Amino acid sequence: MDETIDETIDETNEYDKNIKQTLKTVNNLFDKYKNDEYMLQRIYNHINVNLPNTLLNEMKNHEKKINLNTYLSEEQQIFIQVFLNKHNYYYLQNNNFYYEYDGINYYIVKEDEILHKLLSTISRERVLLKWKHKTKGNIIKQIKERNLFNTTPESDTIQNVLNSLYPYFFKSKNLAKYFLTIIGDNIFKKNNDLLFLVTNKMRQFLDELDIMSLNLIGINNITNRFITKYHENHSFSNCRLININENFKNDYWIELLNKIGLNLLCVACHYSNRNMNSDNFLNTNCDAEEINYVNSLKNIKQINLVEKFMNDFIEITTEDYFIEWKNLHFIWKQFLFINEFPNVIYLNSLKNILKGFFKYDENKDCFIGITSKYLPICRDFIEFWNETIVVLDEYKINENQNDNKYEDELEIDEIVSLFKNWNKNKYNLTEENIIKILKHFFNVEIIENKYILNIFSKSWNKKDDIMKSISFIKNEIKLNNSSYMVCFDDLYNYYQKYCKLYSLKNVVSKRYFEKFLYYKFNEYVIYEKFIKISWVNIS
Repeated sequence: MDETIDETIDETNEYDKNIKQTLKTVNNLFDKYKNDEYMLQRIYNHINVNLPNTLLNEMKNHEKKINLNTYLSEEQQIFIQVFLNKHNYYYLQNNNFYYEYDGINYYIVKEDEILHKLLSTISRERVLLKWKHKTKGNIIKQIKERNLFNTTPESDTIQNVLNSLYPYFFKSKNLAKYFLTIIGDNIFKKNNDLLFLVTNKMRQFLDELDIMSLNLIGINNITNRFITKYHENHSFSNCRLININENFKNDYWIELLNKIGLNLLCVACHYSNRNMNSDNFLNTNCDAEEINYVNSLKNIKQINLVEKFMNDFIEITTEDYFIEWKNLHFIWKQFLFINEFPNVIYLNSLKNILKGFFKYDENKDCFIGITSKYLPICRDFIEFWNETIVVLDEYKINENQNDNKYEDELEIDEIVSLFKNWNKNKYNLTEENIIKILKHFFNVEIIENKYILNIFSKSWNKKDDIMKSISFIKNEIKLNNSSYMVCFDDLYNYYQKYCKLYSLKNVVSKRYFEKFLYYKFNEYVIYEKFIKISWVNIS
């Protein structure tokens, strides 16, 4: 109340002061021109005739200006509201990028494009022409206050992202949402104490996401909480398991990110904002099976994991039986694979824990008195390999030197077939299992998880099979071809016809067949995929 009285006194003093100063100015003018009738009359006219009208006009002009500014200010507010409602622009300060959302997709947009659309709209509507630059400044300022990560995507956008991830990458839609929430948490730097254990295959998947994130939103390492290897310094309580379908192609993932990458990041931020964090989403939205898998390590200790392995994969028997450590290690890897667990125990630690349960022979490096239902098939395959497969760099070929230069190979499906024939179909080994055995026990070169290089089978000489078919193939060409050259496709068809005619159990692949033609008859090969017809006449 005292402040109000003080303000009133100040205003009164200022008013009185202005009156006194004005009267003093008028008195001074009259004193100055007291002997000049003309100037006295002019002073009188200015004060009593002109000044009232001048002040009245100025008051009216001032009111008009205030009214106009009020009108333009209201129009500007309406214009900005409508413009930003029609055009959903957003901004990120960290990379100084602008973005637009059309209700389905997010895009990066240049500031010049925004300004062009803005100024064109103002010019077309004309109301704010006088305030064009002022309006432009206000709109850009408001756009910069609209953070991209705080947007709420429409349902179509969210479903498009989820449908891209499930079922191709994730086993359920909930797990796809959980993954997105984790990515959002990482962008916002939430839950920095959590670690998400993933496979090497998924790490490739995440690396591409990191590259895309840096390019689109200027943030790197949004997947740095995902790890492929467990370290003993990590606490199980902070570890979560994430799994994806392993059969995806990296090229498809890259192509997908190019299409929906920005949508994915914005949906990820949306899920993180809406669910607080990934743990909260997991516990609120996922079913018991999903929660138990993700939290497998959180709710278990190393010793419990080893005990589960022993209960599920090891059988106690007499001391006549034993398992070599390298074989037991392989069985452990099978246990992890089947249960979709990462390798969270160091090899030496695992070995020492098992020594506490089973008798161990240091000299033979084996555990005595145990066996496993997963061991016989592994042993049989190793025996099959040692008996029937030759690694070329260890083999002294008795053929001529030129043949030594040929890089022989077997394909995984061919090895499966050879193994089934060798063991009379006693066991059914998948291609995936064979790859695991080869990688664990043998030092061989594997390409694309399909081709095993520099090996051949004693029970099936692929080169001999092809050479035996050559006479038949040439006769077929003489009967069916009259052109200057014959394509490899026709040659392979004739080879398959030969195999069928003579009931051959094994048929080489088209890749191997063509590779052998390049090697053996290179001087007759033309245009990469054809052989000269003159080849038919050579002996």
